[in-house]
Amino acid sequence: MNVSPTIKNTLAKLPAKPGVYVFRDERKNVLYVGKAKSLRSRVRSYFQPSNSLDPAKRIMVGKITDLEYIIVDSEIEAFLLESTLIKKYRPPYNVIFRDDKYYQYIRITLKDEFPRLDTIRRIVKDGSRYFGPFTSGLAVKQTLKLLKRIFPYRTCQEPASKPCFDARLGRCLGHDFGPGSQARYREVIHKLIRFLAGDVDETVRELRAQMQDAARTKKFEEAARFRDRILAIEKVVAEQKVVSPKLENEDVIGLARLADLANVTLFQIRFGKLLNRQNIILQHVEHLTDDVILHSFITQYYSQSTDHPSTIITRTLPPDPKTIARTLQINMAAPSRGKKRKLVALAERNAQDYLEQKQREWLSREARAKLGLQELQRALLLPEPPRRIEAYDISNIQGTSAVGSMIVFEQGRPKKSDYKKFKITSVSGSNDYAMLQEVLRRRFAHTQTSAPSHQQAINRGRPVAEGWTLPQLIIIDGGKGQLNAALKTLRELNVIIPTIGLAKREEEIFRPGQRESLHLPKNHEGLFLIQRIRDEAHNFAIGYYRKRHGMAALTSVLDEIPGVGPSTKRLLLKKFGSVQGIRQANDADLERLIGKKRTAMLREHL
Repeated sequence: MNVSPTIKNTLAKLPAKPGVYVFRDERKNVLYVGKAKSLRSRVRSYFQPSNSLDPAKRIMVGKITDLEYIIVDSEIEAFLLESTLIKKYRPPYNVIFRDDKYYQYIRITLKDEFPRLDTIRRIVKDGSRYFGPFTSGLAVKQTLKLLKRIFPYRTCQEPASKPCFDARLGRCLGHDFGPGSQARYREVIHKLIRFLAGDVDETVRELRAQMQDAARTKKFEEAARFRDRILAIEKVVAEQKVVSPKLENEDVIGLARLADLANVTLFQIRFGKLLNRQNIILQHVEHLTDDVILHSFITQYYSQSTDHPSTIITRTLPPDPKTIARTLQINMAAPSRGKKRKLVALAERNAQDYLEQKQREWLSREARAKLGLQELQRALLLPEPPRRIEAYDISNIQGTSAVGSMIVFEQGRPKKSDYKKFKITSVSGSNDYAMLQEVLRRRFAHTQTSAPSHQQAINRGRPVAEGWTLPQLIIIDGGKGQLNAALKTLRELNVIIPTIGLAKREEEIFRPGQRESLHLPKNHEGLFLIQRIRDEAHNFAIGYYRKRHGMAALTSVLDEIPGVGPSTKRLLLKKFGSVQGIRQANDADLERLIGKKRTAMLREHL
């Protein structure tokens, strides 16, 4: 095995300590992230002639030109750091969660005087309590909707001194300033946390006792509210299956595989009831055994999870289960018979069914995308189906905070890693044509054909600049005027690429040299595709515009306030969103964020 001198030098210096290692290729792309009890023995094993690596890992080792490592104090730190780096880099030789960037957590802001609930995609150490991850956005929405029906916690943005509509109906205690009000609100939050942890029966018992007390004292409206909360819980409980009378807290894992994908179905059993079911699609598993896949899943998922069971039940134990159990403080079990073995089999059937269903959906989407590209080729008389399509849009209001967007579809699907934002810098006033031309000039300054060769770059003493891939079709959001402005700039740049304009009002397609617009049938797959692309470009531009416009609006108001600098303004914008949000915030929230002195300055000027 040929090992570069750089790698040999690093291998010689590796410490026999726990840590995380990262392999990179010649372009510095991350190939693999791993953890080890001993960095020296684990990392060296990859480069031994007698190693027993799977075929994919052997290929990976041939690509390694650089490695780095991070020493940690404990195995749990190695678990957490490995999971974080895999999520950040998504290396091609690690098992990765297909959609983990969309996972959400429910956060309870315990440091606030009246804690709130919100959703967040990443856990931070801010003193809050987190529940998740939730692999379905719909599941999060349904959970929050249920919680609001049961617990009168605060959701409004109104000042504490101004009761909201829910407060008048007894569904929000965040505006109660009477004796013991904060303690009563905290008790509500405490019960909500217990409920989220799975202790549903205790919540029902307490609500039933409160309903009966209200009825005895003839507080019938209050009793009706407790009754409604009990009914909301019982509706959910009716859908939960009792799987154990022993009130056990267990996770049952079922694994299914199909080509280079796998799916884990996770049954979450709390207090003996099947509380939740989640499906997690895994990638990069083609050459791996089931136990290795399970090991990767368990270490990544439970290092991110906030709700650990006492036991994880699987068909087969992952490698080194004792280390996992010790590090995550979770027992591991692989029953060979009985009720728990049947639960694993049930989870596996669910995993297989979900994976096959997803495969059908993906194939259907791919087939529609392929048909759309073919129909677009015929309708626009293109030489071939456009593999890469770029769409451009401009967003501004009377020329202020103007921005442009470029979105990319490849093979009929979004390629978000290639999306670009452009802050308009050379155009003043409301001139969409000139703004579009600026965006196109800046975009086509980055082309693979115009980029200097590697040797030229070396001779000039400049870093090699990778060009952006050229598209086979350009879509301009707009009619004849926008299209002609774009064509003029493209001709100046000597860019010869098929270009069309799409006007939203009548879905008219404008083509160079054609007086009449093209109207495709409403059921035309090519029309569906370009509508989706145009809408994506518009939404991307609008999102960037709103961000810039919001920051500009905040800056203009706060610039003249003494003691409020750029970092303070960023904090205020991130927390409250707007000047109006700052005005409505209570002093306690502001003081925790920027201190009493700056809060006083804000109040004086706002």
